Amino acid sequence: NGVHYLDITGEISVFEALAARYAEAKGRGVMLLPGAGFDVVPSDCLAAHLNRRLPGAMWLVLGIQALGSVSRGTAMTMLEGIERGEGGMLRRNGALVTVPLGENARQIDFGRGPRPTVLIPWGDVSTAYHSTGIPNIEVYMALPKPLMQAMGAGPLLRWLLKAPGVMDLLKHQVRAGAPGPDANRRARGRSFLWGMVEDDGGRQAASRLTTPEGYSLTTVAALHIVRKVLAGQVKPGYQTPSS
Repeated sequence: NGVHYLDITGEISVFEALAARYAEAKGRGVMLLPGAGFDVVPSDCLAAHLNRRLPGAMWLVLGIQALGSVSRGTAMTMLEGIERGEGGMLRRNGALVTVPLGENARQIDFGRGPRPTVLIPWGDVSTAYHSTGIPNIEVYMALPKPLMQAMGAGPLLRWLLKAPGVMDLLKHQVRAGAPGPDANRRARGRSFLWGMVEDDGGRQAASRLTTPEGYSLTTVAALHIVRKVLAGQVKPGYQTPSS
């Protein structure tokens, strides 16, 4: 229809599917810009910032600590990913690589001392590659301790979730819960991001970023991007927030 496309997804499969249609979109003069919310506006901009600080970087590591509860939609997406057998994901030498859930962990200092984090299949594994060209990318998240322990259980967790009725029960509990954090929680919440790049010579650069709570940021970022598009600030083809 010759219409620009925006969304607030954070799913790697969606990013990759749209990136594959770059030439088609450019030929039609339309822009495909997924990830116009918390996934992946702040982390993509942080990746681009780090790439400017250290041109020629070959490794990018991002960390996210989101202080707040998740919405019903986010929780359902996570459960559906587990149900499909999706694990963690990273990028190695330009290629997407799947690793078992909870396989990789590291300590990250978001500004208040080291925190344990675990590798997650966050959208920047796809988008940061298109934004920066950095061929090796990993994204980690600080999660509540019980969830960290569950992810560390690996095969046992996957076996438990495949047991009859377990996934249905979890989905029922999600549907019965609140649709998302209320206005007070969103106003109080903050998200912290950390990123580091490294080149072949061992030089490194690291930066931190603090943002509003994730769902509040999604609203502001998505509307800001819509205003830019309506004002004609458009780059045809597949794009990331930073590009």
